[in-house]
Amino acid sequence: MKKKIVMCVLCAFVFTGMLSAGGGSETPAAGGKVKLSLATVIPPGTPVTLGLDNYSKALNDSGKFETAVFPAGQLGSLTDVIDRCLAGDPVIETCDPADLADVTIKDLSVVQAPFLFETWDQVDKVTASSWWKDLTASVEQKGIKILAYNWAFGERHILTRTPVRTLADLAGKKIRVPNNVNFVRSFTALGAAPTPMALAEVFTSIQQGTIDGLENPYSDIFANKFHEAGKYIVEDDHIKQICLIICGTEFFDKLTKDQQDSLVSMAQKSGEYQRSLLLKTADEVKTQLAAAGVTFTKIDRAAFTQAIDQKYYPQFTEWTAGLRETVQSIIKN
Repeated sequence: MKKKIVMCVLCAFVFTGMLSAGGGSETPAAGGKVKLSLATVIPPGTPVTLGLDNYSKALNDSGKFETAVFPAGQLGSLTDVIDRCLAGDPVIETCDPADLADVTIKDLSVVQAPFLFETWDQVDKVTASSWWKDLTASVEQKGIKILAYNWAFGERHILTRTPVRTLADLAGKKIRVPNNVNFVRSFTALGAAPTPMALAEVFTSIQQGTIDGLENPYSDIFANKFHEAGKYIVEDDHIKQICLIICGTEFFDKLTKDQQDSLVSMAQKSGEYQRSLLLKTADEVKTQLAAAGVTFTKIDRAAFTQAIDQKYYPQFTEWTAGLRETVQSIIKN
């Protein structure tokens, strides 16, 4: 009889532990509050992580959620956390549209086509369109809820160990890129040797010459101290990169309507804060990089754009026909 009682207690303990870890079928809660992890691979002190801090505070202050922020890949790689979202775990992630495209709707990666946008207003015009609304609805059918898309990682530039002033200077250089199709194809089109690699390995790899550089927003370059390993930045602004705030639809659908509305509205409100912080600090971070000895170079944007037109877009045979023209039409109109 005692053995049966012990076994029952152990089973109950294991089941409770599964729920608290986010792996069960119920929404984890403590005192009526939904327990939730906010994850990102971006390091602390950047506009993205400061935006998550703002979001976390708003959710906690609402009394409906109990949240914590996990920066710098503490919960695993971006792919790991997306998998957790798809599995229904109580986790929110900051996500690159191209990474999400690889596991949901391929058309999503077009908003990260190099040299597509010249201003953030153009980006906002596209994400306010009916085309974008239909696209995000299709993503939701694949198991991912996009809570907000008004956040931004920033303008991406290339940092290298040696100067790059022309397209020929970039030829054959090993440039670290995120591990998704869009970035690999982008830098292949530019004649470089795109090298997917975890951010944690980048500093030593540049320092030792295993790779020649990487591409990232200024804030991430500075926060990760990559400028101490590579002293040249090409100001090409090849991508104005939005940041998606996502969770799994399985998790989202278990919430009450009130909780869902709060999760979405607070994500969007924190996005306004995050974007303004990013734009406000961009020049300041560039000044800090220059003071640390970084040399900034300009490129012939027309030559880079021509390479993208000729060699990048033809690779995306999986896109919906006329997709590029659809987005360009939204930008122009």
